[in-house]
Amino acid sequence: MQLIKKKIIRRVAFFCCIAICMNGCAYGPNLPFAQQEKITDDPEQTVQELQSPLETQEQPEEVVVSKLYYSYHMLDSDRQKIYREILMALTEMKADVTISTLDKSVIDPIFVCVMNDHPELFYVEGYQYTEYTFGNAVTEITFSGTYSMTQQEAEETRQLIEQRVEECFDQMPSGEDEYDIVKYLYDWLINHTEYDRSAQNNQNICSVFLQGSSVCQGYAKAMQYMLQKIDIQSLLVTGFTNGERHAWNLVKVNGEYYYLDPTWGDASYTSDGSEHAQEGVFPTINYDYFLVTTDEITRTHSFEKVVELPECSAVNDNYFVREKLYFNQYDEERLLDIFGSEKARTEKYVAIKCSDEQSFGTMMQNLIENQKIFDLIDQQGKSVAYAFNEEQHIISFWNLY
Repeated sequence: MQLIKKKIIRRVAFFCCIAICMNGCAYGPNLPFAQQEKITDDPEQTVQELQSPLETQEQPEEVVVSKLYYSYHMLDSDRQKIYREILMALTEMKADVTISTLDKSVIDPIFVCVMNDHPELFYVEGYQYTEYTFGNAVTEITFSGTYSMTQQEAEETRQLIEQRVEECFDQMPSGEDEYDIVKYLYDWLINHTEYDRSAQNNQNICSVFLQGSSVCQGYAKAMQYMLQKIDIQSLLVTGFTNGERHAWNLVKVNGEYYYLDPTWGDASYTSDGSEHAQEGVFPTINYDYFLVTTDEITRTHSFEKVVELPECSAVNDNYFVREKLYFNQYDEERLLDIFGSEKARTEKYVAIKCSDEQSFGTMMQNLIENQKIFDLIDQQGKSVAYAFNEEQHIISFWNLY
């Protein structure tokens, strides 16, 4: 059978898209790319040479994606398939994996979904794709990750990270109450990490587990990594705070969704910017943004929604609710119990939260303006350090005794 011969023009364009990279807690919104074209014009080529890579290469097995990975389950079935293909390529560090789309515009948001779900991809820097066209029609798109290390280096690094995480897990409380576990991991992360904009690998978990210093994305990915290891769903959430890029977590605790910001819980990040803080040694950890609602987080954080996020309204596992430090009104008897407790005397620190602006104002007036704090701790004539978070209606006192 004589083959039909036809003039063939094949264009191959390479686009490199750099993964989210923050400077401190800020990263650039404009993602650079490079483009290269290769044109072949050979009348001796035949239509058989147009055979798609999809038809010649072995197809990847479907990756079973756990319910732990929030973004994946918010995509439609077509995008889920592309997600699985990208995840497989990045996990196995394969190149030129054919993906199930001819629309290059869907690649970036799905890539972001994969990265927001999977903190274990610490070696991924970005991606490139190759677009094949015949005439004006796209016939194939292949995907390749770009990496900061080789497969061997990535495996060696993973083992070091696992050793560090196991050290953390050795002291983790047992039991079915996920609140205690999440609080332990939050405390451990903050106690073992310093906020440092100059930290290496500060966009991934290496900075936290191997160097002990990071920025917001490193904190949030490390928190997510530990939670997922113990089968607690967590998502990396990105957006803006104070005009800068920022990252934090969505977490499912005891069946309810909450937001959690470990970076803003670390005094090495927050203490140097508190205009309300008075003299004294600021506590190492605060819980202002530990398991909070959508309403509470959006007072200071604006979302960059890659996928639809849940409306978080539960308060049962908020730190202040669980620790009985939440007030609907000024209650001096309860305050006496809290400030006179053995815990307050040992830690020399108490933070309380009010339900609304009115109760917060009443608490501020009584404790600070009228100086009733000194009656609660029976320390007349001495000084007490304090700070307040007006957005979250929280007042913190330290150097109490």
